[in-house]
Amino acid sequence: MDISHQQTYKLPIRLDLPEARIEAEIELFHGPMRLVDLAAMVLGLSSTVADMGTRITATLGRQVSCSKGCGVCCRQLVPLSAPEAIMLAELVISMPKDIRTRIQNRFATAVRQLERSGLLEKLARLQDSSSLSNEDMQALTKEYFLQQIPCPFLENECCSIYEFRPSRCREYLVISPPKHCYDPYTQRIDRLPISIRLSEALSRIWAQATQAPPKLIPLIIALKWSAEHKAQRGIAAHGHDMLEALLFYVRQIAAKNERGAQE
Repeated sequence: MDISHQQTYKLPIRLDLPEARIEAEIELFHGPMRLVDLAAMVLGLSSTVADMGTRITATLGRQVSCSKGCGVCCRQLVPLSAPEAIMLAELVISMPKDIRTRIQNRFATAVRQLERSGLLEKLARLQDSSSLSNEDMQALTKEYFLQQIPCPFLENECCSIYEFRPSRCREYLVISPPKHCYDPYTQRIDRLPISIRLSEALSRIWAQATQAPPKLIPLIIALKWSAEHKAQRGIAAHGHDMLEALLFYVRQIAAKNERGAQE
């Protein structure tokens, strides 16, 4: 779908979360729009909630220890919603040829390493997250981290697509000593408490549209997955309807996370 000439409008939203109330305006296209484009337009919600959580944590005497130039978490397994995976694939396609080729080569190199280690087949199970127990997920994330595969977008230990980084990257902040991140399976890692999981909400909308179970796509195979699912890139609906559904799921997930934190 060509969106270059589509007109946009701003829709005010109000979202009550455990952190605080968010009142903002979300830019949407008039008429039908792709779910992929909606995903790109709402990524800022993750950043907003993370900023609120950072301020709340600061009042309790703890600070986020993440800093520019520390790319340790950029070797973690990052699960994306399908719209975010396609968004990143299209972002790579839009890059200048020399940069695009370099990024594509990094993805291809990573996939070959995953094939040699036997992890690629295991990562396919993540696409159906409901089939994995918490123990299986933890084992998979540890096995992936031990491969020490840097994110293909990492440049000099900094994110080269920071403005367009996925929701999980925006929501992953730590308040424990930075040195612990180098060995997260023997050292304690305290994450900044954030109530939302935007990727999960986007996955649920995608599941409704495709009439399939929710999927989480590992970032490292985002280009491969997107190329194999070209027919689904154009999934679209009225922007207002998709945004309402997204906010419903965000509230639902936040409420569930809050209950879990209180138990």
